[in-house]
Amino acid sequence: MATNVDAASEMSSLKLCLDQAQLSYRDASLKSRREIVILKRLIIRMAVACRGLDADLDKQLETLRADLEQNKDISKIVPHLAQVERLLLRQPPTDTTMTRLSDLIRQSSESLKRIPALPVQLKRDLHDLLAQSPESLNQSHYQITELFSLYDRALKLLTVPVSVDRTSRARNDDLLRKLCSELQQLITELDAEGEAGEQLMAIRHQLLEGVEPLALVEHALDILRLAMDNFVHERRYSQKFLDVLSGELAALEQTTRQASEQGQTLSQHRSELTTELSQLSDRFHFGLAQHANLEQWRSAAQHLDISLKQLVERQRALESRDLTLVEQLQYHQSRAEQLYEQTRDQQRQIEDLQRRIFLDPLTRVYNRAAFQDRLEHEYRRWIRYQHPLCLAVLNLDHFDDLNERYGFVAGDKVLKIIARTLRQHLRDTDFVARVQNDEFMLILPDVHETERQRRLTEIREAISQLPFRFRDKNVTVTASVGATLFDDSDHPGTVIERSQKALNSAKHAGRNHLIWIA
Repeated sequence: MATNVDAASEMSSLKLCLDQAQLSYRDASLKSRREIVILKRLIIRMAVACRGLDADLDKQLETLRADLEQNKDISKIVPHLAQVERLLLRQPPTDTTMTRLSDLIRQSSESLKRIPALPVQLKRDLHDLLAQSPESLNQSHYQITELFSLYDRALKLLTVPVSVDRTSRARNDDLLRKLCSELQQLITELDAEGEAGEQLMAIRHQLLEGVEPLALVEHALDILRLAMDNFVHERRYSQKFLDVLSGELAALEQTTRQASEQGQTLSQHRSELTTELSQLSDRFHFGLAQHANLEQWRSAAQHLDISLKQLVERQRALESRDLTLVEQLQYHQSRAEQLYEQTRDQQRQIEDLQRRIFLDPLTRVYNRAAFQDRLEHEYRRWIRYQHPLCLAVLNLDHFDDLNERYGFVAGDKVLKIIARTLRQHLRDTDFVARVQNDEFMLILPDVHETERQRRLTEIREAISQLPFRFRDKNVTVTASVGATLFDDSDHPGTVIERSQKALNSAKHAGRNHLIWIA
């Protein structure tokens, strides 16, 4: 009886195990089918994503997809998976692909930016596009799509009728850009004050942002008008001062002449008074000698006493006139001192005007006119003493892009700080001038080769390390430098041209370079 019970218990346990095994098998089967479905979807999407990268890869992916459709055993599919893995490893790394795409996007953008008369808004959109750093192939593809859109906009905006002479148009655009640059430079050299100064700065801001040709002509006329108004104002002010000074000097001359005549009259009266006093004294001594009895001489003495009193009164009158004359002379001295101070003030104003004429009002370094004057002076010294004379031109890299992206206020701040940096790295005998919007000229006299190389290199590196920050973004500004020396039969024009060639070489070398041309 016990044996039958044990057998029944074992049969029940066995049945339970079989049921659990069936359930586990069913679960595993469902999981396997679900995994196969997921794997099939992945392979299908991979085939679509990788289509066109490699012909063998396309073939293997299609084979693998077909095997999954037929629900083949996974063990038979594994070799195909291994082949797909090897083919994927043959493909270029994602980083390399992204780098190549980024380079192509940047090159195409640079080509687009060089198109003449590209609209300002389109340039800004292009800058915004380049400012995005792609972190995936999807973002790179997005940039490419946007770049095609910008190319399409540029072509639509720049398409002109066939009858239009495009060469002539490009030449006109170059002239307009040159005029725009010259007008900006003229505004900085005028340095007008008051309302005229505010109007000139407003025009400069518009020129920096970009204007249409007709507006550029209107701005040129406005600048000429404001310049003439400023000139007329200065001339009227100087003429008024000269008129006042001339009138004061004429009045001073007249009163001085009158004082001189009065002084001569007083001197003559004093001489006459002295003569009469001498005669009276002689008569008095003669009377004393001739009359032993003074009572007999009393009548004559009384006449002498009256004459003496009259002389005393006349002397007092002369003293009063002397006092008046001294007061007049003191007044004239005071007026002369006032005129001298007015003349000194005018002289200081003229000196200040001269400084403003030769100083760039934005950066407070010398301007182009001062550069020409100083270069001529150093050239004459070089001819006489034959000391080493270096000329360097420094141009900021992509400064127009900075202006367009962050605004002219940011550009002005950059120019001010860089000008201050230049002054800090130069000696008192060196010279720096801002000759164009973002271009500076340096004159380094009496500097030997090692020293001038070190100094120009330090200047370039110091500029690249300046910590600029605009719109919550750190911005790095670099500069290209071209340098040369006066040699043999050089004159200022040839040396300037040679330094510009050196600058162009520094730009073509990748910017942020220092290039020397002998």
